[in-house]
Amino acid sequence: MFVIVAVVVIGVFFVTGALLGVSVAQNQASDRARRTARDRHISAIRTDSLITQA
Repeated sequence: MFVIVAVVVIGVFFVTGALLGVSVAQNQASDRARRTARDRHISAIRTDSLITQA
């Protein structure tokens, strides 16, 4: 009986950890995509202003 309870508790622990890991990875990916888009936008504005000055 004790072994079954221990296995279930450990299984829940691992599943929770895996779900947390997936959500953290998705957050990091979306942050990276947002940062890349912002950097491209800023560089496009800089390029445009340089072309306008020339």
